[in-house]
Amino acid sequence: MRRFLLSLTLVLLSSVAWGQYLQRAGTKLKLDGEKLSPEAQTALLADIGGIDCNAAWNKAKTGRNAGMGLIIGGGVAALGGSATFLLGATTSVFGAAIGGIAGSIGGQETAQQAANEGAKAGEPYMTAGLVSAGLGLAALGVGIPMTIINSKKLGGIVDSYNSAKPSAQLTLGTTASGFGLTVSF
Repeated sequence: MRRFLLSLTLVLLSSVAWGQYLQRAGTKLKLDGEKLSPEAQTALLADIGGIDCNAAWNKAKTGRNAGMGLIIGGGVAALGGSATFLLGATTSVFGAAIGGIAGSIGGQETAQQAANEGAKAGEPYMTAGLVSAGLGLAALGVGIPMTIINSKKLGGIVDSYNSAKPSAQLTLGTTASGFGLTVSF
């Protein structure tokens, strides 16, 4: 009975001592569900398995934030460019129609010339819209992989912390001397 109580006490003490679980919430850290202050986060990252991970964390955090900025900015530029292109296309269509109607008063040649001028009215908007949408899509194309890669790096640091701590396991079963309770670290 004494061995059982001693084993159970050791398991409980080891789980309390090493029961801290680190999680990532964006670029912040949570230890057992509670957000860490910047100072506590720096202290925790200073020794993960004997390695100072602060520089790697800050580099990955900066890369992830830059990627998120590119995603947001690229999305806004792509949507704005698309809207500008549609505005230019609509202006060209209506400009050609109105120019043709108004020019028909002056004859066929005047109607054709007015329709051509009306169609050209939206070209600058269409060009600006295509350029903006293209730049936005390029920013998205760079930002998405950048965010994914750096998020994986942040997750890897958290996984390193969680795997570096020792774990205890209590099992009931066969042992070298028969049947009993064993504690594995």
